[in-house]
Amino acid sequence: MLLVVAAYASLTLGYKLYSPADIWGLLTGATGEAQIVLMQYRVPRVVIAPIVGAALGIAGVVVQTLSRNRIASPDTLGLNAGASFAVVVASAGFGVSSMLGLSAAAATGALLTALLVFAIAAGAGGLSPIRIVLIGVTIAGLFSALVEVVLTVRETMLDQLLFWLAGAVVDRPLTLVATGGPIVAIGALLAVLLAPSLDILQTDEQTARGLGVPVALVRVGCFAAIALLTGASVAMAGPVGFVGLVVPHAARSMVGLKHMHQLLAAALFGALYLTVADVVARFVIYPLEAPVGAITAVVGGCVLVVLLRRRAA
Repeated sequence: MLLVVAAYASLTLGYKLYSPADIWGLLTGATGEAQIVLMQYRVPRVVIAPIVGAALGIAGVVVQTLSRNRIASPDTLGLNAGASFAVVVASAGFGVSSMLGLSAAAATGALLTALLVFAIAAGAGGLSPIRIVLIGVTIAGLFSALVEVVLTVRETMLDQLLFWLAGAVVDRPLTLVATGGPIVAIGALLAVLLAPSLDILQTDEQTARGLGVPVALVRVGCFAAIALLTGASVAMAGPVGFVGLVVPHAARSMVGLKHMHQLLAAALFGALYLTVADVVARFVIYPLEAPVGAITAVVGGCVLVVLLRRRAA
């Protein structure tokens, strides 16, 4: 119900306000100026924001269970930065311009980054939760620096690349859903199939193996799900930060530790969170508009500080 209210607010609120009559005209197929603007600019935001929020929420649940770290997320593990770097390289270096090609590049970048982070962590003495986060933050900083290098070298591609790197859902075409949506669906389905194994894996590896869980195979499946969900999200809205950190905590507080319930709650709460953040982004520096990634980063940064203080205590 809250998501429906947020979606309605996203349609009506912004630099220009639209009335319930305008929304009704959109639903009934009217062809006035208001309906054309709504269909071209507001409807894509209403569709893309909840899909991206749900994808990042589900990815956050999987990441935190896999790393056994409640402050881990696709952002702190460097997956968003890796996916962004892959999109930049594919566009600036290889001339990839199609939505499908950029989506595939983002998913590949997220997968390779996930493998890199966990491989380095395993080779450095085991999958310690703190070690995983520290390595992920380091990798994220590295890829962010490489993105800046590419942008400096290929200034002519700057406008096109900023489309992916702004971390916003404004001016995103609805066609992105046709390419990114199926990737999100596959990643979410894979996460759901892994839910029973994740319930056991959140104890410890020895117990999981004793109960017949193929730990190595589950990890591969988790890497694939995280990469698909994060990669598709970057492809549709750019690197929207900290959603995968905040949402899993809200999901667990509502439904407990059972992963099937967590994934559903994370999808719904993530969709609501990013939709509301998109509405807020329209007014924080009104009449200009802030990237939605800036709103989620501020909230997520505060939540991360609180979580770190609790761990220290």
